[in-house]
Amino acid sequence: MFNRLRQSLALRLAWQYALMFALCVAMLFGVLYWVLARSLEQRDQEAVESRAVEFAAAYKSGGPAGLSAMLRNDTAPDVRTLFVRLISPANGAVFVAAPPDWIETQVEHFPVPEWEGVIAERKTQTVRVPQNALRDYTIASHPLADGWLLQVGRLTDSRPVLLAPLRRAFVGVGAAALLLSVGGGTLLAWRATRPLRLVSDTARRILETGDLAARVPGPAGSGELNALVSQLNTLLDRNEIHVGVLRDTLDNLAHDLRTPLTRLRGTAELAMQDSGDPAEARGALADCVNESDRLLHLLETLLDISAAEGGALKLNRSRFDLRTLVERAIDLYREVAEEGRITVVFDAPAAVEVEADSIRLGQAINNLVDNALKYTPGGGRVTLGVFMDATGALFTVTDNGPGVPKAERSAIFRRLYRSDSSRTQRGFGLGLSLAKAIVEAHGGAIALDDAPGGGARFRLSLPAQAGPVK
Repeated sequence: MFNRLRQSLALRLAWQYALMFALCVAMLFGVLYWVLARSLEQRDQEAVESRAVEFAAAYKSGGPAGLSAMLRNDTAPDVRTLFVRLISPANGAVFVAAPPDWIETQVEHFPVPEWEGVIAERKTQTVRVPQNALRDYTIASHPLADGWLLQVGRLTDSRPVLLAPLRRAFVGVGAAALLLSVGGGTLLAWRATRPLRLVSDTARRILETGDLAARVPGPAGSGELNALVSQLNTLLDRNEIHVGVLRDTLDNLAHDLRTPLTRLRGTAELAMQDSGDPAEARGALADCVNESDRLLHLLETLLDISAAEGGALKLNRSRFDLRTLVERAIDLYREVAEEGRITVVFDAPAAVEVEADSIRLGQAINNLVDNALKYTPGGGRVTLGVFMDATGALFTVTDNGPGVPKAERSAIFRRLYRSDSSRTQRGFGLGLSLAKAIVEAHGGAIALDDAPGGGARFRLSLPAQAGPVK
């Protein structure tokens, strides 16, 4: 269980997103903290600089006495927190005013700036002496007209004190937010990846039990995972159908091969008997050849269907009139129709040009005509039509036989499928399968419906340009 949780996609996603969230929040806090600290430092600098300018004006008008009088008379709260001193060119402090709460050590160790540089540049300079020195100060140095230097400073130890609660709040709130993001993210990711676990469980069930009817449960929706579940279930439905068709095909193939193989074996055994009559032996061998040809025809037809369905059937296309193939089929099955007293009507009012493989398409048309004659009763009627409609060429085969039940209409195009009523008919049940595969290889389709006067009607349609030329 622990290993499964450790390898869980939901848990890994939750930790990754929580780490990303923590990094983003830390970066955001760092930027805000820096901006706030920088704003406080800039505010202190501006305050001491403005006071330095004011005190320099007082010194200019009244000297040290005027400066001292201004400091005594100014009752602003920030003035009492300022350190003010005058530095002579000899680097000696002549006048010093310090906050009342400062001790003597603070006054003595108040830092001295680069005095010569300030005097040379003749402008106010503000520096910050950080806490790695004795204290944390912000100092403004203002050069005076007589060569002296006015220095105004303020102790800024309060700035870290102001920022410390912010740091503590970030640590506490950040830790709580991180734990909440991990817990909530794990829960949400676990729910979001539920379809993936259902897919895994269904696949394991199919592999372990062979239950092809197993499907992935899941609510309908338009999300990516719901779409994946829906498509996977559709794929499993098709696989189940294909496996069922394959199973039925193998069963039908075994059933249909049993009789010719048995006959072939019996004929071979008869030929092997030493009856002394060469004519009987040759006749038996001829029967073996005929049965072998039938079996080879069956296998070749199956291979053609597989090639057509797999897109590997080679088509030698040319442009011709579709009516010529139908006329050849009528000539081919003329004797069959006459023996069954079946009337064949050909309805082709105009030429219908198609671009197709005439040999392969002729196989499909012959199989449809053969199928119609096979199930039309004596004295019946088969109508063959060739037309051109808005979608392309159309070939119809209509008979007045018993028709095809609706329950079997999708099954009759399967390989080796033969309904109970057709078991007495000749053939292996591959004619319609081959016709459908050939037509679809040309980009067309075959459909089956009821004939207007009873019976069945097959509709073979080809597009105006029957697929890409190969």
